[in-house]
Amino acid sequence: MKKNRLLLVIFGGLLVIGLAVAMVAGKEKKYDFGGRTITYATWWEYKPEPGRSEREDLRLQREAEVGKEYNVKIDYLTIPWGEFTAKYITTVMAGDAMADIASVQIDWFYPTLLMNNFCLNLSALNVFDFTAPKWQRETVDFATLDGDVYGYEIGRIEPRGAIFFNKTMFEREGLPNLYDVFFNYEWTWDKMLEFAQKLTKDIDGDGIIDQWGIGGATGKVWCGLLLSNDAHFIDISDKRNPRFSMGDSNAIEALQFFQDLAIKYKVMLVKPEGAPYDYPVQAFLEGKLGMLSAQFWNIDKMRENMKDEYGIVLFPMGPKMKEYTAEASGHHLRTFPVTVKNPEQVAMVEDALTEPYEIDGELRVIEEKNEEWLEMRVTDEESIQVAQMIWDKQLSVFNFQAAFGIMDIFYTIEWELEHGHNTPRASVEEYSQEAQMRINDYMSPL
Repeated sequence: MKKNRLLLVIFGGLLVIGLAVAMVAGKEKKYDFGGRTITYATWWEYKPEPGRSEREDLRLQREAEVGKEYNVKIDYLTIPWGEFTAKYITTVMAGDAMADIASVQIDWFYPTLLMNNFCLNLSALNVFDFTAPKWQRETVDFATLDGDVYGYEIGRIEPRGAIFFNKTMFEREGLPNLYDVFFNYEWTWDKMLEFAQKLTKDIDGDGIIDQWGIGGATGKVWCGLLLSNDAHFIDISDKRNPRFSMGDSNAIEALQFFQDLAIKYKVMLVKPEGAPYDYPVQAFLEGKLGMLSAQFWNIDKMRENMKDEYGIVLFPMGPKMKEYTAEASGHHLRTFPVTVKNPEQVAMVEDALTEPYEIDGELRVIEEKNEEWLEMRVTDEESIQVAQMIWDKQLSVFNFQAAFGIMDIFYTIEWELEHGHNTPRASVEEYSQEAQMRINDYMSPL
């Protein structure tokens, strides 16, 4: 009995020692990827430079640590926007890859790259834990097909679609604080119309309107209205069978309100024939437009060129919604070309590079555009709160107008509606068959 107990103790001690050795060995385990270069491809300049920002300094420090740990180098490739997708496709078809990790617009990724098997199934690598907080939930969900993840992004999604409003004009015309209306969830289509009617004026009495209530760069107003009424230009809920969905009841309701703003109520600034696409943006900068539907990045123009005070809210809620939305055209995600060599190595390096940084005792993922980026451009704290709402409530909605080669149809419908040349239903019905046919053709293999 004592002998058995002694053997058990000896065996247990050896087991503990063995586990300890294994743990130490695990900590000391080195990866050697042979000095390979991990290349990132973007259409904008992404290579970090020392001293330019906190994010870039942290990135460079992390790159040095990871490079040493895995014996890799990090490089960056900039490819012009108009050449990016073609370069991605041609290199894959040649059995090569233009980079190990490529940042692609969502309407490049889907349907073309994803549905033609140009993107690697990242779930199959068993490296990334896509439930971790560092990944953008909106992007991972979108980039999932049949339960597998093919694309991702880190941190919080970049704020995009918004309504800029002229605070100076609102005060001058005796309108309430739009932030109070917005944060109290009273910001609806009806309220926007009410404000637009009070803002639209012939100031000098010559019979020509000098000050408009609402306007937006080409496509922005009707896009905001559709998404804010739980509607879409193209329904991609079934990614294998996308559907032209402007004939849905929620969409028709949005299109009718869009036309009413221009024709019935005459409160929407319609771009004159031959004027630049950003004509309403210029009108807003010049103090001639009360509310502008545009993307967040326009705040650079406001900061540099606008004399009046301005604020930022999201699009008002349509009758079918109880929450705000933020249109997200032009969003990017990262994906691996399917031809990347030794993709597990790339994934391990990327997983290490994207881990949060410990800053002042907190773990943080550092985005390119965050609160600090916004604070340098906006004129009030409420604008930051609006961006925070987009992040906290995941309000971004991806817009796929440009994904299927039918933008000419969308432009035609928009022009017909804002000039009163057709009713929403008649215009949609006139082009729906052609639109769906082109969508189906676009889904055909390359």
